[in-house]
Amino acid sequence: MSEIERNTPDGRWRIFGWRQAEMEAAARLGSRLARDDRVVGEFREFGDERVYLKGSPLARRPALRHTLRQLLLRVPPPRLAEYMNLSWMTERHFQCPLPLAGGALWRGGRPCYQFLITREVPDAVGMREFLSRPDERRHEVLAEFARELARLHALRFVHRDLYPRNLLVVPPRAGRSVVFLDAWRGGERLQSRGYAHDLGCFFLSAAEWLDPAEQSAFLATYAAERAAQARPVTAGWLEDVVRAREKEWNKLERDPARRRGRELPPREWRPPATTQTA
Repeated sequence: MSEIERNTPDGRWRIFGWRQAEMEAAARLGSRLARDDRVVGEFREFGDERVYLKGSPLARRPALRHTLRQLLLRVPPPRLAEYMNLSWMTERHFQCPLPLAGGALWRGGRPCYQFLITREVPDAVGMREFLSRPDERRHEVLAEFARELARLHALRFVHRDLYPRNLLVVPPRAGRSVVFLDAWRGGERLQSRGYAHDLGCFFLSAAEWLDPAEQSAFLATYAAERAAQARPVTAGWLEDVVRAREKEWNKLERDPARRRGRELPPREWRPPATTQTA
């Protein structure tokens, strides 16, 4: 991973990427996006790649917040954080959209625009869609996701936004099908939320599509893989997951916009009694 800085009439750009030509092209694209000052989320061509482009301005209050986060916690603006996290995951052989370039524009000491370019993930369906319909790969995909999530947590990486909408399922590639998305909130660093938060986010929605046997198998596979990675789950971990899920449910109740037009999921949820706990 490399970084370039460019001073322009619009401000100072920081661009991260792997290849110099892509980074220079990304800097030019970022300047055009920043001048338009609009939110972008679209597939497009970038050089010889089919990519997904995310870009957004940072208004005064978010810009101040992210400036303080960088100064105090050394956390960059969201799109740069996502670039770094996706790069970290790619280097450790997790499946995620390949990050090609990410950038942020600073003006007056504050970030004012940000963008991320990732390679398109072809032939993908969302985890929500996958779980809501019959599929012969269902048990295989759930077991893979449980193992990969356990491996992610064993490496001390917390996703922090692990709802089904941030997971894709693709045709098997080297025996794997699960793709992680939108990893900007969390990271490898010390987090204010732990692995129970990720599991709580997932089960907040996914519990309605998984029967008790599937839930039990998922959690047992997760616990077994954590042990295999020499990072076993701690005593009371399932109660931590229940509490984390309840906190996320309370957020949905207080802020209906978070539901994205969907009904509030059931409040009560308990892990199946047959789940492996150690």
